[in-house]
Amino acid sequence: MDAELIEQLEKARQGDVQAFSYVATAFRTQLIAWAHELTRDAEDAAQEALITAYTHLGDLRELEALPGWLRTLTRTAALRQGRRKRPDAIAEPEATAAHEDPVGDAEVRQAVRGAVRELSEAQQQVIEQYYLEGRKIGEIARAMSLPEGTVKRRLHDAREKLRVRLAGFGPGRNDDEWKG
Repeated sequence: MDAELIEQLEKARQGDVQAFSYVATAFRTQLIAWAHELTRDAEDAAQEALITAYTHLGDLRELEALPGWLRTLTRTAALRQGRRKRPDAIAEPEATAAHEDPVGDAEVRQAVRGAVRELSEAQQQVIEQYYLEGRKIGEIARAMSLPEGTVKRRLHDAREKLRVRLAGFGPGRNDDEWKG
């Protein structure tokens, strides 16, 4: 990694949203390419990986490990996307063209954070555990002492509220991309 990227990564670790946007933009094309190896929902998987990276950036001990860490986060997100979607959403490994749209800027991240804060505490808990911690529905249900159906319902309701609240954010997004 070059010196500028490392400098921006350091700033991002200290909470600088613009610096993280720089880092995310630097890796966006690669994240999508990694995700396309596993799912047709590569853009969603890349976005999910970046959100996870942003929220857990403080856990990264060595800055030079960022590319490998991002690849792991992207792979996890892509596999999760594949499990949530129809079986035909799993892509065959193939080379794909690079996408050029910029990754979520500070305004989008603020909107996402604000929308999540507007959810009920119960919905926030399942969203955090499912998307940020990568837990499966059964794990969440056991941890919260709830039936799996309740966890699924909370995820569904939270996604619907987020979809409505965040309509219009992100270029080229449509309602189907928010359903999981």
